[in-house]
Amino acid sequence: MSSLAAALAERLGAAHVSTDLESCALAGSDLFEWPDAVPAEIVIRPGSTAETGIALRLLAEFGRAVVPRGAGMSYSAGVVPKGPAVVVDTTRLTSISIDAANLTAVVGAGTTWQALAQALAPHRLRAAQASPVSGSVSTVGGVAAQNLPGTMDGILGLAVALADGSIARTGALTLQHAPPFWRHMGPDLTGMFLGDCGAFGVKTEVALRLAPESEAAHGSFAFGNGAAMMSALVEIAQSVPVARAFAMDPVRVRGAGDLPAMEALRTAGAVAARAGSVYRAMRDVAGIAGGATAVRERSRPADAAWTLHLTAEGLTEAVAEVGIEAARRIAAAAGGQEVSATIPRALRARPYTIRGLVGPAGERWVPVHGMLPLATARDCLAALEAAHVAMGAEMAEHGIAVSHMVSSAGAYVSIEPMFLWRDALDPLHLKHLAESSRARFAGFAPNPAARALVRRAREVLFGVMDSHGAVHAQIGRFYPLASRMDPGAAALLVRVKSMLDPRGRMNPGVLEGSQG
Repeated sequence: MSSLAAALAERLGAAHVSTDLESCALAGSDLFEWPDAVPAEIVIRPGSTAETGIALRLLAEFGRAVVPRGAGMSYSAGVVPKGPAVVVDTTRLTSISIDAANLTAVVGAGTTWQALAQALAPHRLRAAQASPVSGSVSTVGGVAAQNLPGTMDGILGLAVALADGSIARTGALTLQHAPPFWRHMGPDLTGMFLGDCGAFGVKTEVALRLAPESEAAHGSFAFGNGAAMMSALVEIAQSVPVARAFAMDPVRVRGAGDLPAMEALRTAGAVAARAGSVYRAMRDVAGIAGGATAVRERSRPADAAWTLHLTAEGLTEAVAEVGIEAARRIAAAAGGQEVSATIPRALRARPYTIRGLVGPAGERWVPVHGMLPLATARDCLAALEAAHVAMGAEMAEHGIAVSHMVSSAGAYVSIEPMFLWRDALDPLHLKHLAESSRARFAGFAPNPAARALVRRAREVLFGVMDSHGAVHAQIGRFYPLASRMDPGAAALLVRVKSMLDPRGRMNPGVLEGSQG
């Protein structure tokens, strides 16, 4: 053990400092392969904000680069070291403090969204901040560091360990002897750290706004093509206050119906538990069997369909249904045919799963995404579909399928093309798969030619999206940033980075252009 590792073990405990090859390789990975990635030098797992500050102070003395990490469920190399670095694994930071009276919570950055939801359930509360489908393993701090499509206004404040080991508290966590309920007192320092991919510090605590649970209504509609679906989605986003809207192309629809038996039972159980009455439970669970079949039947190649799935919320289900009825009229005018709302109902009942970590047959999966202004979303989808056609023969030659997820929860549309192909899975995939899936999928042969083509195709597609005005979450080391910014804004980014991290040790290479 090196002198640095020994000093860290003395401060954090030997059980929370790893130097073995397996741990260091896992801590240097995400969901895609990066040819220039290197394993972590050391992996540390502090158990508190104070311990994180102590560790960063020591790492500053040794001059080591630092890469903060949550669950690693990203695909833009934001948690992947490109040179020698100590990885700060935040998954021991799992405290949860709920202030139901003030509708706030303060949680450790390593808390999973599912753990938070379970803690809030007895209070009939939920986090107001949107969270990813991978929330069974993805962390609250990961969302704060990476951003998500939509708003980050549900985050009220942060505790951040800076490069020198000092602790900065922002927003609702700044005031002493006051409940953490308000973010915007003075300059919004919280916003400065959101989406920084760990370039400005290690997030250790997150203050969140909570909201009461509400009733919901759902609607699902099938369309003959992406243009019709997108027209309906954009008009709904412009005029109907739905809580969530997402769409899937035929490839994605078929995959959504391929639920393993145990997964289907868990989902049906969650739907029944949430229904609130025997009649509604019978109605909703019946849809698990029939609804996905109906969607798949319409989605066969001879009658290919995109499907649009909507959730509206209200004080009662009847109030929520008013929003769905307005959306129903828009969907019908765009050529949509209503189908069973199984998918949005199941997702609301069981919002977190990592089943999509790999394809239905264990294919490797990696997406690329862009958030588009409403007015350019339809043209962008058409341009993406044209790019798929241009690459189609080469993709088919390598056994690569492309599917899409399109979503909106506000005045934007997120388009996420996803690539699936047969290839060896990495330890990060295998760590989170069920034992039965691990046994089935662990022996696939490496497919470097397909990976190289996917790498090139992702760059082509985000270029298409950028040409239509797209912006991106989880910038990492993949999406351009400063080169797309106004010169004054790019210069400010460099100045902030140099002020907080003058030696450039915090996650070097993320946020393109931030280090000048």
